[in-house]
Amino acid sequence: MSKMTWAITGACAVLSFGIAACGSSSSSSNSNAASPASSTAASNGSGCASGVKEKLQAKLAKYEAVPSFTAPGPKFDASKAKGKKVFNIPLASTDTFNQLVDKGAEAAAKVAGLQFVQYNNEGDPSQWVAGMNQALAQKADLIILEGGPDPKALGPQLAAAKKAGIPVISTHRFDSSAIDATLKEFPTLAGIVPANHYLGSGELTADYAMVNSDCKVNALLLEATDVQPTSAGITTTFKKELSENCPKTCKASSTALPFGQWAQKASGEIQSKLTADPTINFVAPNFDQGAIYARQAILAAGATNRVKIVAYNGSAPVMQFLADKQSVISEVGEPYAWLGWQNIDMALRILAGEPAVKATTPIRLFDSSNIAEAGSPVSQTAGYGPESVYQDGFKSLWGVG
Repeated sequence: MSKMTWAITGACAVLSFGIAACGSSSSSSNSNAASPASSTAASNGSGCASGVKEKLQAKLAKYEAVPSFTAPGPKFDASKAKGKKVFNIPLASTDTFNQLVDKGAEAAAKVAGLQFVQYNNEGDPSQWVAGMNQALAQKADLIILEGGPDPKALGPQLAAAKKAGIPVISTHRFDSSAIDATLKEFPTLAGIVPANHYLGSGELTADYAMVNSDCKVNALLLEATDVQPTSAGITTTFKKELSENCPKTCKASSTALPFGQWAQKASGEIQSKLTADPTINFVAPNFDQGAIYARQAILAAGATNRVKIVAYNGSAPVMQFLADKQSVISEVGEPYAWLGWQNIDMALRILAGEPAVKATTPIRLFDSSNIAEAGSPVSQTAGYGPESVYQDGFKSLWGVG
């Protein structure tokens, strides 16, 4: 689903030098204070088994590079869909993520000759229902549940759309590993544009923490109990990644709250955990709005020299924390406008009678080695290379422009 964080809710050629740069400051207000070679955890002896750290460094380095365009599927004649109406229902129009994705989708639809109808809402499920009803009344040719309204809240409307022959696609709600299972659970969906939640917020955050600490991780995860199955899947993935690479020296616990209560309660919950266990050295929120509350908790607990944040979503405020060396040492983001074009690619394929594809947009890992590429101050859309790369790639696939 969408990052859920504002709504309802060179890679180091050998990565180690980038990570060391994350932790060279001696300022008491900077939790990036120690490199792996000099940190308290690492000084207690190596926690990484032979070859583990090198393997993780190589993996992380791949994701620190500027992403390239990979065709989501074969070329097709998109002109078959020209003039058709796509009705777009975002999770919440007030959300920065949804706004940027929708802007990209609208631009892509114009290039492809589609009618693009935007349904603005504030993220209330009753508004999604109303949006679906409007789409049905307007006889839309395809409906996008963008970033991602919960299909469970739209059962009757999805059934009505299928009966009317209107395909519905869900985007950025479900993980790329769960496409088949999700389509089986929701047979009224015609396709899914998945997210890389488990890779971005589970694997890569755990990997970065292990490399940064020389496999001496005691992480606190912040879960969203009402963002399921995504949040639970992220936590499971994070813990699995630790158990597979440093089972004797790494561990993780979690604190769980409804996403809607993070702003009120997360900081206090995290501070309490940090105070109770002075060996916690990382906080890994499932979604990066939690980094804001984690930063508050770290300051309140006087833990800026020992606790670091590894995050996922690429939200500009958290990316700025990384740039300013304020507790965040890594952030996995994705190009939002690119995702909008990916959504339209899926829509075009279905409208043109082509099979749905299984493809995600890329993600990029930012740390001190490459955060400058995201601008100063950080721009939400910068750091992913020229937009012409993916735009020209899609145009070529569609046979337009």
